[in-house]
Amino acid sequence: MSPDVIVVGGGVVGASIAYQLAKRGATVTVIDRGEDPGPATLASAGLLVPVAEGARQGPMFELGRESLRLFDALASELRERTGVDVGYRRSGLIQVALNEAEVGRLRLRRSWDERAGISVTWMDRDRAQEVEPALGSTCQAALFSADAHQVDAPSLADACLVAAVSLGATVHRGATVDSLLIEGDRVAGVRCGLDETRAPEVVLANGAWAGSWSESLECRLPIRPVRGQIVSLRSDHLLPRNIIFNENGYLVRKHDGNIYVGATEEEVGFDSRPTLDGAAGLLQLALRLAPGLSQAAFHTMRVGLRPATPDRLPVIGRLSGWTGVSVATGHFRNGVLLAPITGEIIADLIGYGRPRISIDAFDPARFLVRAA
Repeated sequence: MSPDVIVVGGGVVGASIAYQLAKRGATVTVIDRGEDPGPATLASAGLLVPVAEGARQGPMFELGRESLRLFDALASELRERTGVDVGYRRSGLIQVALNEAEVGRLRLRRSWDERAGISVTWMDRDRAQEVEPALGSTCQAALFSADAHQVDAPSLADACLVAAVSLGATVHRGATVDSLLIEGDRVAGVRCGLDETRAPEVVLANGAWAGSWSESLECRLPIRPVRGQIVSLRSDHLLPRNIIFNENGYLVRKHDGNIYVGATEEEVGFDSRPTLDGAAGLLQLALRLAPGLSQAAFHTMRVGLRPATPDRLPVIGRLSGWTGVSVATGHFRNGVLLAPITGEIIADLIGYGRPRISIDAFDPARFLVRAA
């Protein structure tokens, strides 16, 4: 039997979409080229801190804040349905300035946060080190918020898919969608090798690879991969109490005891190899933020390809001029944070014809130019 919806992509965004659709009674088929959650998902530290990612006002900030609001109920719901703990935890967030130029920019962040109604506290070096003993003497000033969160990104993706399957969804791992089935102005399904799967609705949520549909859809989907590398460390002596964030990267201790240091941003196309240069830069940052980590053991290194757009905003919505196809990609550094709201938006579009919140700023039409 043909599904109601095909979701192309099984990372955290595609998994969230599949779960929300299945919750609403749709039969869903998820097709993903990898054997595990998407590479951007696997290489995410799972920070849920929209105030630290740069956007302080406008639609991106509001989208992040709304998605963050959904996490508490979603984490509980997934645990009840699947037994999976997705690692959703409340954490303190300490944003650190390491030199005078960063102090000036951190003061601007403080002003933005206060105007947005976010509770933050300005700290000098001594006070910051009291709140976060892992900080070194390079800390010049800090901005502290007690209300930050984190999640385990691969666990979140897995739990969404397990929950979707429990509601009747089907997941095909290690399968590549070679082409879309196009009939006039309708996308009627997908083709994987010699196999065709038809459905009234197709959702393109395959991250950095979503730009590959531009030619067949006769439109511009300017999605490009940006490589992000993170390292994880193990320490018996120094365990950061809070998420330590700097404009050059972050440190975060996860519930499994690993300390993640991230993340690079590299314009290298689809090259997903870890590099010595990437590891060296992250380790240097870790030592500048928390010198006591000099005795930590190197644990792992992960690499992800984040889907980026020219304006750094995600692409979420229906494709203008086409029937039966929606797009959900381009989330760049915020795929995990925005996964819950993106799942609800796409489910709303397919089920009700419109989402409960405005997505005008993320409309694919801002890039689309149909070929003559």
